[in-house]
Amino acid sequence: MNLNLLSTKKRMIYFFIISIAALSLLTGMKVFFSYHSTNKSAEIALAKQYTEIAKEMAKGLDLESYGKLLQSQTYDGNYQATKRYLEEFRKRINALYVYTLLLDDSDVSKIVVSAIPPGVEDLPIGFPCTVPASAVRLAKHGKNYYTGVIHDERTGSYMSVGVPIFNDKGEHIGVVGIDIAAEELGYISKHVIKNNTVIFGMDVLFALVLLAGVFFLNKWYKARLNQDLKESETIYISELGKIVGTIKSSRHDLMNHLQVLNGLMDIRMYDKAHEYLKQLTVESRTLELSLRVKNPFLMVLFQSKWELAHSKNIDIEFETEFNDFNKMESMDLIKLFSNLLDNAIEAVEASFSELPQKIRVSCKTDKGKYKFAIENAAVLTDKECSSLFQSGFTTKGESQSLRGNGLTIVRKTVEKYKGDIRFTYEEDKLLIEITI
Repeated sequence: MNLNLLSTKKRMIYFFIISIAALSLLTGMKVFFSYHSTNKSAEIALAKQYTEIAKEMAKGLDLESYGKLLQSQTYDGNYQATKRYLEEFRKRINALYVYTLLLDDSDVSKIVVSAIPPGVEDLPIGFPCTVPASAVRLAKHGKNYYTGVIHDERTGSYMSVGVPIFNDKGEHIGVVGIDIAAEELGYISKHVIKNNTVIFGMDVLFALVLLAGVFFLNKWYKARLNQDLKESETIYISELGKIVGTIKSSRHDLMNHLQVLNGLMDIRMYDKAHEYLKQLTVESRTLELSLRVKNPFLMVLFQSKWELAHSKNIDIEFETEFNDFNKMESMDLIKLFSNLLDNAIEAVEASFSELPQKIRVSCKTDKGKYKFAIENAAVLTDKECSSLFQSGFTTKGESQSLRGNGLTIVRKTVEKYKGDIRFTYEEDKLLIEITI
């Protein structure tokens, strides 16, 4: 008992350790993916915000002055005017860089005018820009673009957005670009994560509740399993006790039977001795049955019901394959045949005396399916046949109507295994066939 208790404690400790580890892993993954998703959402939101600002800049740009700058590409008054315009926007939106780009046949964009932070060396006209080639190709097709975070040794980490510039004729003449420091993106991400702390906490709480639910569901299942096992054991022990009592009685009577046979032989009453032996042969069928039924629960149940029927002068004939029928739970097998046999025995007992006092039981397999059948004498009306497996119906007579749930239990047990049940009533014989 102590060893079993120790083993149970170890299993519980292992269960909690593994569960906590799995919970931590899953929660960590959830937080990681949530963090990544939050960063991505913040990146998209920031890109949209600065894209609108870049559109406003492109719309307000002095296109005539900028067109002349593109033709001369010198640091003249047009250059200075454009630079002041960009600088005003840079200060207002607190951007890292604000600039215009010139696009050519290559996938490398060139700086035209740039507004840069104080202390940073100005970028000359035609200076290659670090905008990715994929973004440059979008800009060439007159589309907006935004990049992920770009890591640059000279300027640090940043992300870029850009919108095309069109002149009065609708011709594409360049791009307005804005570089946003990665620190601003990080600030937004942290702010979003801070606002979603409650959601992360709910995720962790949900995981804990789920773990507790699995634990208690497992406990409930084991308790239910133990309960079913105890019920099966109770029935098994009860029926086994009846058989043991029968065997004890048979052993006690054995000497008397031998003495009677010896006396009949001594007085040469051979016919009587033969008849007496036939009676003894009938009473020895319990031993024969135990050799033909592999499932111990069914064996005990069948022998018990055989004894019950024999005491009522009812003959039960068993046709069983040597199979343990382990695809069904033992408790369900007991429920199935206990109710069917009780119903059959009492139906035969309540039927007219001229009907055969006999019950036939068949347990076989066919192509992986179980085929069960019970046939017995019964007297049923058409109404009784139509309601045979309805709740509360019994073939045992009106005096026992309170016990009429047996066939309903049979039906529910068959439905549990998605089986099929059908019956045939002909010539005062009821045949119930079950396929599982």
